[in-house]
Amino acid sequence: MMNLNKLKHAVILAEQGNFARAADKLNLSQPALSRSISGLEDELGMRLFDRDQAGATVTAAGQQLVGRARDLLYAADNLRQEMAQLRDCESGQIIFGAGPFPAASFLPAVLTELATSYPRMRTVLEVNNSDTLMEHLLAEKLEFFIADTRSLTINKHLHIQHLTRQTGGLYCRCEHPLTLKSLLDKHDLQSASYASVYLADIFLPSLRKALGLETGQDLPLVTTCDNIYVLKQVVMHSDAILLCTHAAVAEELRAGRLIELKLAGWQGMQAEIGVVSLARRSLSPMAARVLAKIAEHV
Repeated sequence: MMNLNKLKHAVILAEQGNFARAADKLNLSQPALSRSISGLEDELGMRLFDRDQAGATVTAAGQQLVGRARDLLYAADNLRQEMAQLRDCESGQIIFGAGPFPAASFLPAVLTELATSYPRMRTVLEVNNSDTLMEHLLAEKLEFFIADTRSLTINKHLHIQHLTRQTGGLYCRCEHPLTLKSLLDKHDLQSASYASVYLADIFLPSLRKALGLETGQDLPLVTTCDNIYVLKQVVMHSDAILLCTHAAVAEELRAGRLIELKLAGWQGMQAEIGVVSLARRSLSPMAARVLAKIAEHV
């Protein structure tokens, strides 16, 4: 069967014009090289080299084969190098998704490390809500995504790996009128307006109860957005209250730009952050390294 090794043998023999010299360059025995060339000729049904005491001369058919073989060997070598670079994360591309909370908490540090460690690797990150990320994963537009997994329906097509739990609450600007009270009750919040990420329907009943709203009553959301940076800007320049995880606003809390409101009886909110991928798809080497970096941070 014609393979790259036989083609390489033919190219080297054509260059050297002698079985002994070609065998020495290939680190083969002369009989082994002779068998390889004869096997290639038998497979193709034509003579590629004329043999005599002076050496081996390429035939017309052999010249055509050697020319094409050089191109194939060059392409194979390039492919081998590309695969090695992909394996070692020196080139290539990874596309994955993230929900708003991981995107605003640990992913910036992870992406910074990746850009430093693998400057030739292209990383494409889609930030969106879990439902949309799931659609894109099933359409194989993403290799995996990291998000709050509580609203996802587990099935045999998915592999979900728990990463961490993020807790959160209610946050506002430091000059907000509600900061004058050390402990709030539900009545204090019933007239407030809120900024939040997209909320799946399964979270609404418990949130209404926590805020003292009637069953079925719409949440007074002034801004709904899956970009936490935008939500923080809205809250820092208005009286809207942010529904968010602590990790996503940690920097603003440390700097005093946001304050956490204390509500009597408030159980807090929790986000179960996990990695979601397709069950029967092998992750690329870059994906494995990205997930290892994420594990270090969470």
